[in-house]
Amino acid sequence: MKNKNIIIEFSPKTVLWVIATVVALWLVITIKEVLVILFLSYIFAAAINPFVDRLEKKKVPRVVAIFCVYIIIIAIVALFIELVVPPLVNQASQLVQDSGKYIDKLNSFTSSLNPEIRGKFIDIVGGVGNSISSINTGEVVVQAFGVFSGAVGLIAVLVISFYLLIQKNGVEKALAFLLPSKYHQKSFAISRKIEIKMSSWVRGQLFLAFLIFIINYIALSILQVDMALTLALLSGLLEMLPIIGPIVAGAAATLVALTISPLLALIVAAWYILVQQLENHILVPQVMKKSVGLNPILVIVAILVGGKVMGFWGILIAVPIFACLSVIFDELWKKNKEE
Repeated sequence: MKNKNIIIEFSPKTVLWVIATVVALWLVITIKEVLVILFLSYIFAAAINPFVDRLEKKKVPRVVAIFCVYIIIIAIVALFIELVVPPLVNQASQLVQDSGKYIDKLNSFTSSLNPEIRGKFIDIVGGVGNSISSINTGEVVVQAFGVFSGAVGLIAVLVISFYLLIQKNGVEKALAFLLPSKYHQKSFAISRKIEIKMSSWVRGQLFLAFLIFIINYIALSILQVDMALTLALLSGLLEMLPIIGPIVAGAAATLVALTISPLLALIVAAWYILVQQLENHILVPQVMKKSVGLNPILVIVAILVGGKVMGFWGILIAVPIFACLSVIFDELWKKNKEE
């Protein structure tokens, strides 16, 4: 039998598509920080657009409406900082000053336990410590604030969001400028659906924050931890920051509980760990399912993939990105079925 040579030919169009795909992937990886800022700007604009539209319907000029919403948001954040930060700083300072007394309390508490329980207690404390130390908090903080490069990135988000909002249907006008006219109708429809999804995602995040605040406030009040309301507010706000947020909130509550007793501090730490696990595996998937219509399993996969690819910010924007992709795929699927 003669050997037959198999010749595989690629058309110039196929080669160009492969090259374009590789270049696009390289570009996404290279400028991922910029893309995060742009996407956060879009999410922020989509979240406050309904409020701006409502004010505009009441004869408020659109620019004035945007500034009003911005001022309200900044005022709420400033009020929260004023209510939460000073008490926590004072409590932390007091804790440092009285650290010797609390160490004596801890030693006295552990020495009062029988050897078997003492061993288990030390194992639990050591396990919690190892779990916390295994998380590179410094790296998380660098990722969290490195994207923004300080206040510059935050200002960039506000400015880009402003320009998206300043014209009604600003995103659609941007798409009309970038895309050929034959794609306008379909791209506008996708844009409107994505905007609805983003607004729903933000509402879902706010609901999660409120839920965590209520749960922790009830628990801390029952345990009679000082500053229960302040600590619960802190946990609700930091709920929006993945990884580092729950750690900071749990650490703050545990330190405050330590001023009362080591046992209470251990109970509070265990409670925050339990809440975090319930949130990751039950609350977030179910709330996101209701908000953006994603399957709970897909939500978990999206968060894992986002964390692997982009770390802190990948976890934060994973669900809205998957929600956007689901809208695009749905529209493409409908188009193929129609054809």
